[in-house]
Amino acid sequence: MNDPILGSDAPHDRFDHIEAMLTSYPQVSAEEIDWLKRWFRKEATAFDVASLASKPACEVGYRRFRADHIDRFTAKDWVVFVLAITVLSCAITAGLVLAA
Repeated sequence: MNDPILGSDAPHDRFDHIEAMLTSYPQVSAEEIDWLKRWFRKEATAFDVASLASKPACEVGYRRFRADHIDRFTAKDWVVFVLAITVLSCAITAGLVLAA
């Protein structure tokens, strides 16, 4: 089964296509950005990411894409952070009240 955006299912073909999209980033479609995000989050190995990061041809696009889409905090990240701080604050307050 071929991927409509990435073409072949062969890993080396997919990697080459990802590299080409990152080289031309930000001049890629919204659908291609979604595919890039999915690939980074679900399919890419650490070796794949390191290989892309070390290629001079796509270095600028790779860094910009990572800053724009991968390394950002999402709404879910902020909710988890706020809940963790709230639970921690409640635990500290309860500990202080019980100790008094």
